[in-house]
Amino acid sequence: MHTSEPDARAVRQVLAVAPALRGLQHAGEVLGLGKHELLHAGPPIRNPGAACAPIAHSAITAILFEAWAETVDEAAALLRSGDVRLRPAQDSGCVVPLADVVSPSMWVQEVCDLCSPASVEWAPLNGGAEHVLRVGVLDEKVLEHLRWINGPFAYAFRRALKEEPIPLLTLADSGIVGGDDCHGRTGVATSMLASELERRWTGADATACREFLGRASSFFLNMWMAASKCMLNAARGIAGASIVTAAGGNGTEFGIQIASKPGAWFSASAEAPAVTPGILPADAGPLGAIGDSAIVDCFGHGAMTTPTRGGDAARPPFADLMPEAISVSRQLFAAAHPGFPRTEPLVILPAMRVVQSKQVPVVSLGVLDKAGQRGRLAGGFYRPPLAIFTRAVSGLGI
Repeated sequence: MHTSEPDARAVRQVLAVAPALRGLQHAGEVLGLGKHELLHAGPPIRNPGAACAPIAHSAITAILFEAWAETVDEAAALLRSGDVRLRPAQDSGCVVPLADVVSPSMWVQEVCDLCSPASVEWAPLNGGAEHVLRVGVLDEKVLEHLRWINGPFAYAFRRALKEEPIPLLTLADSGIVGGDDCHGRTGVATSMLASELERRWTGADATACREFLGRASSFFLNMWMAASKCMLNAARGIAGASIVTAAGGNGTEFGIQIASKPGAWFSASAEAPAVTPGILPADAGPLGAIGDSAIVDCFGHGAMTTPTRGGDAARPPFADLMPEAISVSRQLFAAAHPGFPRTEPLVILPAMRVVQSKQVPVVSLGVLDKAGQRGRLAGGFYRPPLAIFTRAVSGLGI
């Protein structure tokens, strides 16, 4: 499929980025977060008082974490009052999974471009598998775990990262060889990261940190979300370029941004991801697409992972749900990535190709309980509406 000259230039710049995990910083210091400001996934929430229940629950937990209120009821009232401002994370140089939120005192991971160290993207620490903020459930254990992740673990992890940055392309490439997709499956890359950190842990909390990483197979995801965004950021501002540089859902709307129109969201109502029949409880109400992790699939991984050599050559995991989409990635993505010498996956999504082919990417997303009571219900697959890509490329000369 034809690639325009602006998109070809954007592809070259994205492929030149070498993302690495460099350290941890407080969100308030590096993301410009003031008191009573929180970051969330996806496009702007038009009415903060009507945020979906999982984001509202995560926001209430963050308010308690920050000690802006002392009880759940006080925190909920503060959120409803409008005194707490909700901002899209991707507009502030940060990415967050599912219903996660970022508050000023939380630690965020710094992913930089080793070839251009001033180019940075941020992501919160992944909480692992249990009592996690990202599923949007109100529970004292979630707050307790949040304090540990942003307390003892964060301080030990920060010390471990002071030695030298950890390049992320090699971890992702090896992960794909081992069966990861860099989104729903990140266990291999997480294990390799744990091995790299093994000799770096120091202090009284070293054993607890090792044990946590040993059971937190999703830990690599957040930093890879930031790496995907850091790479795609290299295309921002290129006139005429249609490369997708931001993507995510807030439970109510799903949106994208493209390179030539930085900061402009093109959004539509977010339907719930499709799941295998019979998986969801009969009385469950699935939430609409949510999370900035969609940026991983729009980069070319997750549901769209297509190694050109090595790796897992099996049918894509969404094949039974969406058989017509099996060949989508090979039509849509622009280039094999030379930074993945063992797998060379196809990466980088020009929105112009989506519109020309009338085929949209598939995004693998966790499905959350709409009421914010049951947390994560299942894993599913979401296809963004073609209309948001059409609106995004309007005026680019298709």
